[in-house]
Order: sequence, then C-alpha cells, then structure tokens
Amino acid sequence: MELRQLRYFVAVAEELHFRRAAERLHISQPPLSQQIRALEAELGFTLLVRTRRRVELTPAGAAFLRDARMLLGELDGAVATARRIDAGQTGRLRINFVGSALLSIVPGAVERFRRARPGVELELRERATVDQMRAVRAGAADVGLVRPPIDDAGGLRVQTVLRERTVAALPARHPLAALRRVPLRRLAAEPLVLFPREQAPGFHDLLIGALGGAPQVIQYAPEMLTIIGLVAAGTGVSLVPASVNRLALDGVTYRPVAGAPLSELVAITRAGDHAALAAAFVSEASASAAAS
Repeated sequence: MELRQLRYFVAVAEELHFRRAAERLHISQPPLSQQIRALEAELGFTLLVRTRRRVELTPAGAAFLRDARMLLGELDGAVATARRIDAGQTGRLRINFVGSALLSIVPGAVERFRRARPGVELELRERATVDQMRAVRAGAADVGLVRPPIDDAGGLRVQTVLRERTVAALPARHPLAALRRVPLRRLAAEPLVLFPREQAPGFHDLLIGALGGAPQVIQYAPEMLTIIGLVAAGTGVSLVPASVNRLALDGVTYRPVAGAPLSELVAITRAGDHAALAAAFVSEASASAAAS
C-alpha cells in the first residue's frame, strides 16, 4: 500500500466524483482509477461503488476513510514538525556554559534566541570547561561555552564568540587598587585566588604562565562569585575576564592589567553535527558579543 493511494482514495471519497478528484490531484483520470482498483485489490474489499451517474462509499469504505484521514493528518503533522526542527524553529536545545559567560554573552544570546525561535525549549546548565567538553562529545549537551585554550579539541568544532581583556580583581584597600593600570609582574608577587586547574586546564595554565609560572595560589575556588567574594574579604587578588566587573561587590576593585593575555570565550559543538538549533544559538552568541 502506497501513501499516494491513500491520498487518491480520500480525494475520490470526498469529491464522490473521479473527474473532480483527478483535477484536485492534478493527474489524469485513468491512473486515478487504476490506483483505486489496486488499493481495493490489496485490501481485499470494495471501497467505492461506481455507476455511470455517481460514486458512493461502501460501509467499509466509509470506515476506511475516517482512519485514512487520521493517518494522513498525523503523517502531515509529523512532516511539518520535522521540518520546523530542521529549520531550527522548534525542539529542545541543551546549552552549557562557564559561570563567567553568564556575566557576558549568555543573557543576550538567550534573549535573542528566544525572540527569534519562541517554539524552542532551552535547557541551561553551568558547568566547568572539561565537563562541558565531555558532555558535548557524549551528546549530553548541544552547545558549550568554555574558556580556551582547549588541550584536546578532538571531536569538537570550536568557534570563538568573544574576546575580552583580562583584569585584576583587587581588595578595595589594596595598594595596587590605587593604580590606573596594574603591571602583570606586580600581581605575580601577590597571593592569588584562582579556580582549580581541573576545571579549565588550558585557561588555568595560560594565566599561570602569564604570571611567571610559579605564583602563590593561596586559595582555589570553583565558582566565580566565590572567587570575587574571597577577594572582597582580602584573601588575595585574582585575574578574571573583564565582564566579571559586573559583579560589583563591596570591597572589590577591578583594574586593567598591562601585559595580561586576552580572555576568550568559545562555543563548542560536535564536529560534523549540522544541527540548525546549535548553529543558530552560536550565531546569536556571536551577535550578543558584538553588541556588548
């Protein structure tokens, strides 16, 4: 049984006239009659009673018409849903991000994406860089927003979406807070509050290398808010992406750092995955960065 046979039958059953049904289907009448006969032969019962003047449904044909309409309606609905998903207009998108991204591009990217695709469900989750990489590779997340460098990008597509300055987070009464710009070498001698290396090895090593390779890390903290809170408490200083200065906690001052490396944010997706939703979100993330 072919789908076109069902469509042909429904057209004839609704028109109760072969010529009008053929015109509606944009085919000639003989092939239409042949397909209806073939459908009846496959089913083993008569669907339509034909006379010179009229076409009538048999009781079996009337029952079959109801189910055929339902089946074709469900099929058309399934096709329409799949097309919307393929076009990035519906579905579910799982987005992971490092905490600092929430202070830069995530709010704008989410707002842009929701406005353009209100039918898409977004699942947002904060995760460390290494956890995001595992999740994206395993198919447990669709998009990750992480801090490079990435030691092993195998199986991932990596796209830069944001470049920003790295700044010093200082206790407000710290002597370096009196400077307009802090020399990097001055920070190297200060007690440092930093995120654990296992969260983002590449970015961790980049900062440690910029500080001369052996700074005095006095405290590790996994969350950016905790890091800034410890700086406010006078525990030490930190190097953070410039967007973190939106965490305007009492007791913390942010200063540009001469010679500090840029802080980048990259989007990671599965290599070879051409999912429209993931690509659309990465595009909105880039647009959000450009507008900020």
